[in-house]
Parts: sequence; C-alpha cells; structure tokens
Amino acid sequence: MSATRNGDPVASVDNIRRSLVLLGALLYPLSDERAALDAGDAESYVDAVAARMRGVCAQSQAILENSLRALTGDAGDTKPRRDRRKSRSPGGLPEDVRREVDRVLVECDVPDALDWLGRGASIGTDPQTPLEELVPLAARVAAAAVRLSAAAAARIDPSTATANGGDADAERAAVTAGGTVRTAQRIARVLDAWDMLADSPTAIIGCPPPPGSAPASSDPRPDGEQTGRRSLGVAAALAGGESAAAGAARSGALRRTRTDAVWSAGGAVQRD
Repeated sequence: MSATRNGDPVASVDNIRRSLVLLGALLYPLSDERAALDAGDAESYVDAVAARMRGVCAQSQAILENSLRALTGDAGDTKPRRDRRKSRSPGGLPEDVRREVDRVLVECDVPDALDWLGRGASIGTDPQTPLEELVPLAARVAAAAVRLSAAAAARIDPSTATANGGDADAERAAVTAGGTVRTAQRIARVLDAWDMLADSPTAIIGCPPPPGSAPASSDPRPDGEQTGRRSLGVAAALAGGESAAAGAARSGALRRTRTDAVWSAGGAVQRD
C-alpha cells in the first residue's frame, strides 16, 4: 500500500500497533482497582473499573480511526482518478472495503461506529453510563477494533514500499504489519476469554465483584434467559473461522462460564 492523500498507511498501522499495546494493558486490572478492593471500598472499585473500560473504548476508537485511515488508500488501484472517485463509498472507503468494515461492525454489534466517528463523537466516555452497559460496549468496540486492525495491517504491501522507497521501507512495512497482526491475535485471545453472558459486569471481564456484593453465579442461566454470544469470537474471526466462532458461542450456552479470573494476571499484551 502506497502513501496517499490520507497520509502514510504504514504510519497509520504503526499507530494502530501502539494503541493495541495500550489496549492490551487495559484488559487487566489496574492498581487502583486492586487498592479499592483491598480497602473494601465498593464505590471506588466500581469507579476504577469504569475508568478502565472508558480507556478501553478510547484506545479502541483510536484503533478504529487509524484502521480506517489505512484502509482508505488507493493501493494497487491503477484506474484513473475519476473512476476511483466513482467507486468510493460516501465515507471515503472503497466500496469493497466499506462492505467489509460494515460486516465487521455488524458482527461485533456496533453497527453505528462509523457514524459515531463521522460525527467526531467519543465512544463510551459518558460518566453516567452504568457499568452494566459500559462493559459490554467496551468489549464489542474492542472486538471490532482488533478485527479491523488486522484487516488494515493485511493491506500493507511491502513490495509496493520497495518500489517507492527501497528495501528499508519494505522492511519497515513488513515489520509493522506483522507486529500489528501478532499483537491483535494476542489481544483477541484475551477478549475471547471474557464471558459476555456472565451475570455481572465484573464477572464478564473475569474480575471479583464489588466489596460487599455476592459473587456472580457461573452456572448457565435458566432456559429462555440466555441471549447473544458467550464469546466474542475475535480469534476465530481473525483466522477466518467466523462459522466456527458462531458454533462455539451456541454451545457455550450449555457450558459453565469459560472466563478465568484475571485478577492474579499481571501481564499486559506485549509489543513486538
């Protein structure tokens, strides 16, 4: 993918990789959550979890924005500029890319994300949003961001970089794209461990309940009360196995919660 009027796509993908690392760190409990739990301060604990989820939304939004910049290039398109304009969607994305972006957003249950970004709206920043709504939103936006980050990285063509700037640019492109995909895959595995059908927002992300509250049940809900997917299926989607992910989600309703507590896990997702 060559540089376009939208900037350097390799630079956009490198920005994606940086935001992915920050996102990866936010998938694990931070020190203020641990301190509030140790102190038995339920209000501070919930506030700390909410702040972390808003951070997940913010980093995911940055990933989405840079992914769209990288995907808006004219890479490999030899048609006259006049014809290229005709084949573009209203948002500036080529039609085939727009269809893929729309598909990912719908599958991740954030179909309005492009509209949010187009209006310059910040996702998940309202401090009045209850944790019961914020956690699932953060999870879905993160899933979409991770999937589109991999799509953007996959469109980087090191051979084009060689033609434009020599072997050094080709190496930069290959390293950036490969590192971004590997980081996305690591984050996908963490997101897939979140139990989207858990009985509380903290249980969804594998963390203890607020001090003084009862632990969420890990048993399957009674028949008729279970809706949606237990797993976000991000890793399978990155591997091209959307149908397998859907099957796993259906069978997950018959199993106990798959999410292991992450409270003792101190590792953030590392950058290459």
